[in-house]
Amino acid sequence: MAAIRKVKLVPTRPRPRRWGILGAIAAILLIAAFVGIRPYWRMASHFEEVTFRQPSRLYARATRLFEGRRYPPDLPIADEGYREDKASSDLPAGRYRRTKQGVDVHLRSFPLPDGSHGGGLVEITYKGTRIAALRQNGKPADSVILDPPLLASYYGPNLLERRPVTLREVSPDLINSIVAAEDETFFHHAGISPTGIARAVWVDLTGKGRRQGGSTLTQQLVKNLYLTQEKTLRRKSQEVLLAVLLDLRYPKTKILEAYLNEIYLGGSGGVSLLGVGAASRAYFGKDPGQLDLAEAATIAGMIPSPANYSPATHPDRARERRDWVLGRLVKLGLVPQARVDEALREPVSVAPEPVVRRRAPYFADSAALEVSRRFGVEDLEDGGYVLFSTLDWSGQKAAQEAVETGLKQIDGGRKGRALQAAPLQAALVSMDPATGGILAYIGGRGYEKSQFDRAGQAQRQPGSSFKPIVYAAAFEAGKASPASFLDDEPLTIRTGAGLWTPKNDDGTSHGWVSARTALEKSYNLATARLATEVVGMPRVVKLASDMGITTPMQPFPAMALGAAAVTPLEMATVYSTLAAGGARPPVHELVAVLDRYGKPVQGAPLPKPVRVLSAQTAYLVTSLLEGVLQSGTAAGAAKGIPGELAGKTGTTNQQRDAWFAGYAPERATVVWVGYDDNAKTRLSGAHAALPIWVRFMARVVPPGGYSTFSTPSGITTAAIDPTTGMLATGGCPSVITEVFREGEVPTRTCDMHDGAPEPQVAAAGEPAPEERADEPAAAPRTEERRAEPHTIRNFFRRLFGRRDRDDGRGKAQDRDPASQNDGGSPPPDRRPPRY
Repeated sequence: MAAIRKVKLVPTRPRPRRWGILGAIAAILLIAAFVGIRPYWRMASHFEEVTFRQPSRLYARATRLFEGRRYPPDLPIADEGYREDKASSDLPAGRYRRTKQGVDVHLRSFPLPDGSHGGGLVEITYKGTRIAALRQNGKPADSVILDPPLLASYYGPNLLERRPVTLREVSPDLINSIVAAEDETFFHHAGISPTGIARAVWVDLTGKGRRQGGSTLTQQLVKNLYLTQEKTLRRKSQEVLLAVLLDLRYPKTKILEAYLNEIYLGGSGGVSLLGVGAASRAYFGKDPGQLDLAEAATIAGMIPSPANYSPATHPDRARERRDWVLGRLVKLGLVPQARVDEALREPVSVAPEPVVRRRAPYFADSAALEVSRRFGVEDLEDGGYVLFSTLDWSGQKAAQEAVETGLKQIDGGRKGRALQAAPLQAALVSMDPATGGILAYIGGRGYEKSQFDRAGQAQRQPGSSFKPIVYAAAFEAGKASPASFLDDEPLTIRTGAGLWTPKNDDGTSHGWVSARTALEKSYNLATARLATEVVGMPRVVKLASDMGITTPMQPFPAMALGAAAVTPLEMATVYSTLAAGGARPPVHELVAVLDRYGKPVQGAPLPKPVRVLSAQTAYLVTSLLEGVLQSGTAAGAAKGIPGELAGKTGTTNQQRDAWFAGYAPERATVVWVGYDDNAKTRLSGAHAALPIWVRFMARVVPPGGYSTFSTPSGITTAAIDPTTGMLATGGCPSVITEVFREGEVPTRTCDMHDGAPEPQVAAAGEPAPEERADEPAAAPRTEERRAEPHTIRNFFRRLFGRRDRDDGRGKAQDRDPASQNDGGSPPPDRRPPRY
């Protein structure tokens, strides 16, 4: 038996785990790829957020045409870039055609405050200046809304004009033209074109040859959205990677839509045009869905070099490039030859719609503050919000023209202060008294030189334009009526700062005058007495605040004459309150806001008007202010304007500020003129602000003229003698019809005139009859002429005896109200009678 050999077993080394190692390497590569690609994947996830950016836009109030009303014949086609088209059988959007009966206009699509859109073909038939018939989109219509004028666009720092569109809002001709010109295989590749990339990489590496255009639409989009314009291999690699990821993540339709909204297509008005929506409007005044084949090919041809192929600046080059695009469409079978031949015969012509940055710049800035305050919107710049405002664009243009013309006339004919580097400035605010909506807003002479808003931010003394508040306080408290007599004699009042001695503008005193005359002629002494001795300054200050002055005020005596710092906007609110019959309206500039998706943004609701004066008091003050324009400090200035107007001049000490504030039932308007450094202007309100106010109010007068101020219940009239304030008799030489609150009509009849001829009656605020013939509108009234020798004062001194003054002040506070006369003539203590 053979011996068994023992074999010594030697342990062997284990085999390397090749698959494990390979797995680990693969994992590492995947992690590295994930880490490397993840930022780009996340970047692509924000794709939808960045492709619909656009500036927020502020629109003026839209005009609604009504059948049967009068309108200027060119109103539907003015200012908004509409072009006449006599040749087209089907009128394109943005075009109009004059007809024998009127005008046809194809309105562009435009947003409305409720999120819907207006537009369409409108046929207007006129009979004279009155609209006889309206049709919209072939159907009869009672009214038609015109597109609201664009006032401002809130651009970001890069000034990019965008009007994002969806694919269904773009004409198929434009889509086909862009695909044919830029990327014919777009719907088939995976985001990149390998042959195009190879060609571009070779040029980048070698620097030889002509620059190649191998980028697909997706690559161009990626470059515009995420990358810089540098020409490096690294940037090109990023572009390729992002293009592939984008193509994996989103459908072709979304990518194409984004491309159409992001492609750069030149500039207009100092801003860059991004996307076919902005370009279609800027070059052809149309939306991209309304472009014809020739126009679509022109825009597609601009993409490689918008500056060189612009139809506005280089029509020959644009035509050459357009014709090349049309040839590509035929070659690819996208458009029939017959249509292309027709497009080739079309000339290259543009009908640009102006790109609006700031048409009403001060108003746009103020509206931005309101949208933040009321709607909580802070990101207007490129935020895509749509703001609908109260501004009347035609009125705004009239305001701008009135201010510019008025200041030029002052500069050209002014005596006194020489023109300086800092020009004379002005502000104008016009408001709807019923709603509080701002209709016109001028914050300065030139926004490009000074962005400071003098209408809403400059606090200046209003001077005598503040006085109606004093008279309103007196009438509301029953302390006086328009026929009450006030003492316009020298006055000195001791205050905490020393003695205050007001003076009249003419340097003289006028004795006993009625409240009407004191306000019409702007007598300081009479007004100061009324405020300090009869009404009380705390009551005046309280009413001023209630009527719309939000600036804090202290009840010192000089406040009665306008020695307070207020803004023109605050004064416009005060006068709107009077125009609205004593109800302070909620001042606002915006009526609605839409977000970038067209959805309404909820904001703080406007408060309802607040009644701060009785309708009777507001009417009495209005009657006095009508007299200012008829026989007072603004006599005859508004004679040619149809309808009823009321207002008040204002001039501050040393003529630093000039004001005129006034109103009709339809609007209240305030004008301020002065220097920013508070220097002397040597101009009164009647000479500086009033002409601007009149020019503006004449331009915006409604068809048929301004309406009349309605008389509220509780108001009555009586014929009185203006020299005594008593009820007139047959012996009074002159008589006026004065307005009173019921229960405040004088009860005593005039006993100063016997054997005089039968009186002639004049309306309140008008000169007495014997003054009218051959006299200027500003001639003094009988009452004022008789005041010079102090006939009335002498009469009462003979009757009651003279009373000594105490340091120039009456002692109204020491008198028993029951001792007051009720006939309207001045009692011996010079306190106005309480009727």
